[in-house]
Amino acid sequence: MVSNVDGGSHVFAGDFINAFIMAGGSGATLGVALYMAFMAKSKQIRELGKVAVVPGIFNINEPLLFGLPIVYNINLVVPFILAPMASSMFGYLAIATHFVPKITAQQPWPTPVGLSGFIATQSWQGALVSVLCAVIAGAVWFPFIHGYDLKLAKKEAEGATEA
Repeated sequence: MVSNVDGGSHVFAGDFINAFIMAGGSGATLGVALYMAFMAKSKQIRELGKVAVVPGIFNINEPLLFGLPIVYNINLVVPFILAPMASSMFGYLAIATHFVPKITAQQPWPTPVGLSGFIATQSWQGALVSVLCAVIAGAVWFPFIHGYDLKLAKKEAEGATEA
């Protein structure tokens, strides 16, 4: 990171992970928390989303990891791996093509999306790319969390008709 301040060219120097990859915590789950809180059909997922969205803004996603659950859930392991990969590729390309200045500052890990990119790169482009990385991760997650939501909503509806 010091060499980047002096004009070095290290893309991954500094806190690249927190600035661009892990929007909402491990697995880049901020989009999942937002979907759950505002778009979910399943009551179970909607209620969990209301609890998970505020910590998710600050990159704390244990309510999702263990409440959804993402851990040991075969339906959600693919986006848990792919979403950070997609956002890291976009963040890397943004820095490698010089759209975003290289990271020259360290930010605290719970810094919200957008602000983390701004602090790390000291530029509005960093903030923009940070938000776009979160949107990309959310797009990767969407079909998986939506399908899981519909599956749970169907089970809830079947349970309500039996009672």
